[in-house]
Amino acid sequence: MNTPAVQDTQRRPSSADTWPAVLLLPAVLLLRFLGEHPWAYWTATVIGVPGLIGAGVEITGAVRHLLGGRRPWVAAWVLLTLVSAVLVLALRLAEHG
Repeated sequence: MNTPAVQDTQRRPSSADTWPAVLLLPAVLLLRFLGEHPWAYWTATVIGVPGLIGAGVEITGAVRHLLGGRRPWVAAWVLLTLVSAVLVLALRLAEHG
């Protein structure tokens, strides 16, 4: 018997789990091309922090899916995408800070 609570816990990973990249990519690009301006640094920080928080949530879910064996290639793709975006943004922010 599948109740709604059981179905939520058995959610399958998908490429839609990379949604934090929508916030991380503009922040990285802003630092890459306009990083010499203080306003660009602060704008990238404001845009990037919600992306980092969302990435933390989705990375945790992807690890859970990977360990559970549910669509491991998709979960690995989500991990690779989000971890690389987080690392690039963190390095760019640290470089300018």
